[in-house]
Formats: sequence, structure tokens, C-alpha cells
Amino acid sequence: MNATQTSAWHKALEALKVNAAKLSAGQERKIREIIGETLWEPLIRQTRHDLGKHVRANPERCGLVFVRLAGTIAVYKKSCV
Repeated sequence: MNATQTSAWHKALEALKVNAAKLSAGQERKIREIIGETLWEPLIRQTRHDLGKHVRANPERCGLVFVRLAGTIAVYKKSCV
């Protein structure tokens, strides 16, 4: 990952953590919806994929748990932890 993508990934991850904490219990969202289009657009496909893998592998850090797939896109909800 180049420096630009690394920076964008970190900004998206921080926004994800903050916005995930604001979700109401049981509310389901895609990562794109949680971080917002402004931070999503600079990410290339591979970086988006890596961000999703990180969220799924670290539910305690991100505050989200995997719920289901909507086609090929993962859907998450706020973690109770």
C-alpha cells in the first residue's frame, strides 16, 4: 500500500470507529455507509477490501460485528462488547 492509500485507510478506520459508536443497537450498515462517501472514494479496491478484512478480524477494535452478506458486500452492526 502506498503512502496515500495508507493515510486514506487510517482516516477511514478512525471515522469508522467514531461513527460505529454512534450507531443504535441492532442497526445494520455497510462499511461504506458508516464512514461516508468522502472517505470511501479515495480508497482503491484493494484498500477497501483490506479495510473490510481488518474490520471483520477485529470486531473489538472497530465496534462492529459481521451480520450477513448483501450480495457480495458485508453488512455489520454495532457490537455489544
